[in-house]
Amino acid sequence: MDKILRCGVCGLGRIGWSYHLANICKTEGMTAAAVADPLQERLDEAGKVYGVPHRFTDWKEMANPGLIDLAVIASPTIFHREQCEFFLKNGVDVFCDKPVALDLAEAQAIADTASKYRRKFMVFQPHRITEITLKAKEIIASGKLGKIYQIKRRVFSFVRRNDWQAFLAQGGGMLSNYGAHFLDQLLYIGNDKKAEAVHCECSRILSMGDAEDVVYVSMRGTSGIVYRLEINMAVTAAQPDIELYGDRGTAFYQDGKWHLKYCSELPELAVHKGYAAPGRCYPPRETAFVEETDTDPDIEPGLWYKYCRDYFTGRSAPLVPVEETLEVMRIIAECRKSSNDFYYSK
Repeated sequence: MDKILRCGVCGLGRIGWSYHLANICKTEGMTAAAVADPLQERLDEAGKVYGVPHRFTDWKEMANPGLIDLAVIASPTIFHREQCEFFLKNGVDVFCDKPVALDLAEAQAIADTASKYRRKFMVFQPHRITEITLKAKEIIASGKLGKIYQIKRRVFSFVRRNDWQAFLAQGGGMLSNYGAHFLDQLLYIGNDKKAEAVHCECSRILSMGDAEDVVYVSMRGTSGIVYRLEINMAVTAAQPDIELYGDRGTAFYQDGKWHLKYCSELPELAVHKGYAAPGRCYPPRETAFVEETDTDPDIEPGLWYKYCRDYFTGRSAPLVPVEETLEVMRIIAECRKSSNDFYYSK
């Protein structure tokens, strides 16, 4: 590697510590030059475990292009705009965790700042290169299911959130928290850049705050594919994680396996215009189905950070263009408009 990308991680909480910092330290061509966190014990741990040389309780002290090339924003969403803009204005490129901001206006302001100061900016959307995503795209590209008309994604758990993500004022709620992941994933699988006809219903069932923990989204891509996303943090029963519907077959992923059922071609069927059904029977159903099971492909550990490194060192285009980040934030805004009233459990 010709250039070593000096990274500064802003926030050493769950994602900052276990994913961002860990993967930076494992990726060739990247180094953890600095970290920032208000808790001194976390800074000490970063020095002890990863040997990070520069550690700050005030994140603004890390915004120095002589110290870092890239700021990795892993703080709570409520701080994203201020931190992103500060680093960009001070000559440091930014890689921000999702969701990029509290709302579309903030996201647009960050994008405008990056453009104004001619800095690189990208948002972390890891579900673009998960095993499920890559296999789903492979199945669609194979043509086995025919023309895809609908894709469903489910994210289920049984969790009583009581942290900052349980409160709307702090950027919490499953629509922003998980929705930013899976709305992006759905569009990426379907190769859609835009969505229309967005409808959403939200409710709060188990959350200890005021933010939603159950979300239903329906939208249509410009390709014509209908996308349905269900996020439910109050479910104990297992269901398929993702389903692909085509005009010649269906595929779904559950318990670590893909299940496909499809027909290679549809038989000719004459149109019957009369009211009296021939033989008092329904039209014949396709019976020559092919059934298959498959597993996900193996993905190189830390692959996302290689994409990150290559973009910020000028070797490749961004895996997540800023326009697609803004589209996800626009969809979330439409979802908020569509679901103004939450159901609150007693």
